[in-house]
Amino acid sequence: MQTSVSLRERKRIDTYRSIHEAAAELVLDRGLTNVTVDEIVERAGVSARTFFNYFPTKEDAVVGLRTPELTDELLASFRSQLGDDLLSGAVELLAAVIGTALIPGDDPVRRKELTVEYPELRKRFMMRISDAERLALQAIEEQPESLPNSPEAARVLTALAAAVIRFTYQSQPGSVTSSNKETLRQGIATFREVLRSAL
Repeated sequence: MQTSVSLRERKRIDTYRSIHEAAAELVLDRGLTNVTVDEIVERAGVSARTFFNYFPTKEDAVVGLRTPELTDELLASFRSQLGDDLLSGAVELLAAVIGTALIPGDDPVRRKELTVEYPELRKRFMMRISDAERLALQAIEEQPESLPNSPEAARVLTALAAAVIRFTYQSQPGSVTSSNKETLRQGIATFREVLRSAL
């Protein structure tokens, strides 16, 4: 049974990727305003109905974004890591939630190029990141015993985690959702050092 679920998920990822690849290539060749959903589905070899089952807008397809999720597995992993290093836990949780919005194997450098060239795409990208931040905040708020005694603590911690993610993404786009967490750890260490010096 596990094998059939795995194959189904693989097929879903392949469909996500084929639609996204078609959309990104067309936009890089001809510009965002000159590409239609009909042209994307024709190149991807899917129906318009399939397209909208996977992406709500053309812009989402071009950037390669899905709706982020806070899965039970991510939540359990976050809870199991809670302790003295709350910032690292929050950063890793947010990175993992953002990872659920991105298509596995996508090119982060190309995504950055597209979002720099087209402000509309950057807006869609930032909307999805904001969705991920809200989910991370929800998870952090559910752990009041781990937070400082302040009503704003969860929001401050989420904002710090988001700042670390943005800083890391700007220096190395693919590192945020990579299985190699070293760049994220370096970003966290840099923030700690700056905060210690500033306070």
